[in-house]
Amino acid sequence: MTTKDLDGSRVLVTGAARGIGRAVVRHLVDSGALVFAVDIDTAGLEQAFSQTTVCTRTCDVSDEVQVAQAVAGAAEKLGGLDGVVNSAAIVAVTRKSAEHVGVYEFNQVMAVNVRGPWLIYRAALPVLAAAGGGSVVNLASEVAYSGSTNLAHYVASKAAVVGLTRALAREAGANKVRVNAVAPGFTDTEGARAIGDPDSYDTTTTPLGRVGYPDDVVGAVAFLLSAASAFITGQVLLVNGGRVMA
Repeated sequence: MTTKDLDGSRVLVTGAARGIGRAVVRHLVDSGALVFAVDIDTAGLEQAFSQTTVCTRTCDVSDEVQVAQAVAGAAEKLGGLDGVVNSAAIVAVTRKSAEHVGVYEFNQVMAVNVRGPWLIYRAALPVLAAAGGGSVVNLASEVAYSGSTNLAHYVASKAAVVGLTRALAREAGANKVRVNAVAPGFTDTEGARAIGDPDSYDTTTTPLGRVGYPDDVVGAVAFLLSAASAFITGQVLLVNGGRVMA
């Protein structure tokens, strides 16, 4: 099901080459939105969107200069911005207990997962404000509420995204910009498969009895981008089959 009132919306999506980000881009396009897709994976962008109308650009979201250029490029190509989806993330370089996580590895996860959404927001805010307002949707995670063993760096980064979302929502409202987050549970993506096999994931404590898939997440993102959520900001929407309820 597409979201009708996204027709003509101009949206920047990070982490677009695979997983949830790629699914979000395709859903937005099907809903009539104009999409500018960015990712550090140039080949992945080409493979995913070369046969579509989606504009693409290679961008490391942890790099201030690249982010500024990407947002400016999106605004130029699309004629402005109405929405932003911060999906770019590192699940974890390796899964290990907190005392064995190296400083470089910890910093790398934080740079992409936390500094990235902040840099994108900072660069996009004037563009969104110039359009009369808009919506920013950050991708958090269920583990920000539940915790998870051997992923302390990732859990900490996603908890930071929740806090960042709420702080930015307090500030952005004056510009008629809403900031919310979607927090998926375990979702069958390339990144998730790097740290766990979806087929062996314990779903006994999930009321809906299965793992998630990227297409399960896109509706929540589209809702928060759309006018249907016009009076919603600073909120986190869990999409996890009921495994964690907050």
